[in-house]
Amino acid sequence: MKSNSILFFLLAAVLVLSVGMATAQEEMTKDQWQQEMTKMTQMRNDLQAKLKSLDESITAANSTSVKLDADYEKCLDELYALVGSDREKAAAYREEIEAAEAKAAELMRLSDADLMARSSEITDLEAKVKELWGNKLSLVPEFWDRLTELDNKVKSLKDTLAKQVKVYTVGTWSQDRDCLWNISKKPDIYDNAWLWPRIWQGNRDQIKDPDIIHPGQKLTIPQGTEMTAEEKTAARRYYARKAEAAAAMQAAPAQTPPAPAK
Repeated sequence: MKSNSILFFLLAAVLVLSVGMATAQEEMTKDQWQQEMTKMTQMRNDLQAKLKSLDESITAANSTSVKLDADYEKCLDELYALVGSDREKAAAYREEIEAAEAKAAELMRLSDADLMARSSEITDLEAKVKELWGNKLSLVPEFWDRLTELDNKVKSLKDTLAKQVKVYTVGTWSQDRDCLWNISKKPDIYDNAWLWPRIWQGNRDQIKDPDIIHPGQKLTIPQGTEMTAEEKTAARRYYARKAEAAAAMQAAPAQTPPAPAK
């Protein structure tokens, strides 16, 4: 189709030249006119020959391309078979990788503060990439390269996260008056005592009861000055339990102390 268009264009150009020459034929002799026509005819024949050669080259290239595509598809099937898989499983695996890539791209667009708030998603992504590596399809070059790039992105996210982490070492009550409330209101922590639930929820592996912390504990200080929904919920439950305990103590009947021994 393209070669036919080219031929049409060239013939049209020849026709235009011929018409142009026709307007000047009164100034040309018959021999000159014949020479020009012979020259134009030869040009047309040469162009037709070149177009024919071009068509043959295109046909040969298309044939080679079809063969190469068939060879590539056959190679893929053999490669999938080598790792005990097939095209359908590879397609599903590819979708999983694409989802992980999308999550990595989303996390990398976040600000440092937002990334800190969603640090658990980095952990989940790291676990997912590790799971993907466990599939033998990861040996296929396409998947190997993409998973390697995902590893690099996870590492970058973790490095960014590590730079944002602040650690506070708990002192003694007698000297430092350290409790979550007092730690939270320190100017270099939050400068706001009411944000203490952030420290509690960020260190649940160490703090079972927020009223009890121990000297020497190294507490991770989550970044940001806004509590998450989970932290707010935990704080409400804490204050509710405290209120219930206080009400129960007030409602308890006073006990008569035992009489001294005689």
